[in-house]
Amino acid sequence: MTARIASSLVLAALLGLAGASAFAQTAKAPAPVATPPVDPVSGELVETAPATKSKDAKIEHLVAEDSQVRIDETRVRGVTKKIVVHSKIPGMGSYEIQPKDPSLAPENDHAAGMRTFTFGF
Repeated sequence: MTARIASSLVLAALLGLAGASAFAQTAKAPAPVATPPVDPVSGELVETAPATKSKDAKIEHLVAEDSQVRIDETRVRGVTKKIVVHSKIPGMGSYEIQPKDPSLAPENDHAAGMRTFTFGF
């Protein structure tokens, strides 16, 4: 009877060791070390912007005002998209200023700074 108990204990010990080694084999591998991005052509380091947490664009509505005019500016992701100047002088209309397009070179962006008038007809 003691032989059966001893063999049962040996069998339990072997199963325990087998389970421990199987658990050790399924342990997570260490995370790979992040290498900085390198330009394949020049071999120089490339700067990358951190990923944004939000999918929505940040939209800002800014208002500057004095005794003569009110200026409304709309920015999307920090880039000015629309500037509207409203005159406080009676009889004077409002107009829109075309902001520069960041996708164009300054010498090719002929509309930057141009005013577009709107009349109340």
